[in-house]
Amino acid sequence: MTETRGQVAEERSGVTAAALGAVFPGLGHGYLGRWWSAAAMAVPAIALIGIVVIAIRMSSFELLGVLVTPGVLRGILVANLVIVVWRVAAVVDPYRFSKGHHSAWTLMTVLLLGFLVAVPHLLIARYTLDAAYALDQVFVSDEVAPVVVLDDPAPAEAPQAGDAITFEVVDPASVTTTRRSQTPRSMLFTEGVGDPDAVALPPRTTDPQPKPLGTLLGADYDGVSRITILLVGGDGGPGRSSNRTDSIMVATFDTDTGKSAVFGIPRNMTHTPLPQEWSTAFVDLEKSLTPWDERRLWTDEDGDGEPDQFEPCHCFPDQINAIYPYTRKWVDTYPDEADPGLAALRDTLEIMLGLEIDYYAMVNMSGFVSLVDVLGGVRVYVTGRVQTEVSPAREGEDWIEVDISPGWNRLNGHEALAYVRERKSVSDYTRMKRQRCLLKAVAAQADGLTIALRFSGIAEAVGSSVRTDIPIQFLPGLLRRGSSLDFSDIATVGFVPPFYTPILDHRGKPTPDLLRIHAMVRWALNAEADTEFDTGDDSECRI
Repeated sequence: MTETRGQVAEERSGVTAAALGAVFPGLGHGYLGRWWSAAAMAVPAIALIGIVVIAIRMSSFELLGVLVTPGVLRGILVANLVIVVWRVAAVVDPYRFSKGHHSAWTLMTVLLLGFLVAVPHLLIARYTLDAAYALDQVFVSDEVAPVVVLDDPAPAEAPQAGDAITFEVVDPASVTTTRRSQTPRSMLFTEGVGDPDAVALPPRTTDPQPKPLGTLLGADYDGVSRITILLVGGDGGPGRSSNRTDSIMVATFDTDTGKSAVFGIPRNMTHTPLPQEWSTAFVDLEKSLTPWDERRLWTDEDGDGEPDQFEPCHCFPDQINAIYPYTRKWVDTYPDEADPGLAALRDTLEIMLGLEIDYYAMVNMSGFVSLVDVLGGVRVYVTGRVQTEVSPAREGEDWIEVDISPGWNRLNGHEALAYVRERKSVSDYTRMKRQRCLLKAVAAQADGLTIALRFSGIAEAVGSSVRTDIPIQFLPGLLRRGSSLDFSDIATVGFVPPFYTPILDHRGKPTPDLLRIHAMVRWALNAEADTEFDTGDDSECRI
């Protein structure tokens, strides 16, 4: 004799039905013989499983590209709330319809099951809110936001040449002046050192202009074959007199071939050509850095207040890592930029590299430490023992002391910071190499599973320490394009002496050979899909 639905519900345990509903929506209703209700509960679960399968089949970059699409995070929050209600109903509803023994203990058991079902969705909500916070803090919206200028930290010690500002350079767009006609470049830019044709490339205008990439970035990047980003590490921190850009790299990748390259620029490179609009902004600084043996011979016979023998180089006469602190308050020259100093550095590097740079991003030392720690450390190959002590990344911390053995090592955040900053036993150029290799290693190890499991911490680290001009509406396309990258096959090139900077200035600082730099950049940009970067002299790193 077939049992009726009421008989089944009367004989079977409500707690068991609730537990089955917690395992899979609809099982509890089926256990009680309520098949239509079971089907109604199960269909959304099956659809959700299908969505999860599709997400798992996507690469981490493709998945992140979808998740950061404007509106998707809000949709996830709303959908997550609906799913919580549905999942809890799949637990409580079977218990309510069962006609077995009900008591305070069974009710508490069912409520506990409902809470356990809801916990994962609370974590999803936390992750979603963290993601929204990071995106809001780091990336710019399609509306022009006011420029935020941070105050320079108070000097803790006497400033050193090339790393601190001794006088303020006025934003050239903030005053009205009668400029002298441009004179020929200094003899510093002799054959083999300077490239007048490259320096004369059409400059970026100071008026806001829509960038070609910006007009093409959209749903699927049609027509965009290359994306280039300036990556900068600031050294501001306790006991440091200014926020210099001691780590300067330009990363570029071909969206068609998936080939990538990272170019490193020495922090002490000098006499880098400047954009035409403000090529004479640092004339006073250039004069002050001119050797005394030359300055004492200057005369002013025409009475115009300028030395007759002086010819401006139309360049930045000091170390390139000082461009940022000198220009970070130039809000008149760069009124629509998220960070005027980074915009000025970007425009300068475009001339040096002969390469248009689409975006910039800057991370401070404390953020670097936090990011590496959140990722669980970074695995790098150390060629020689590193025993050093460097200043702390955060106020109140002790100095960082490390002793890293040769070979493969997993470094935590503070160890990684010391590794890339140490230069007592090695040159600045070895330090640059370490920075590029560490960037490559971090990118290779930040896989989708790691990002998913540690997303909350990553979002907090990025949101509090990164500054960029990447528009949030373009981020999904960037991440989708990033899915084609092979992080084990990235060209890493440092424009270091003697080849790329064969001539030193009177202080022994390297000056760029634009012909050789441009030739190397063109070689990297013209790489085919089957070009092997990670062999021979093209690679510096082992990851």
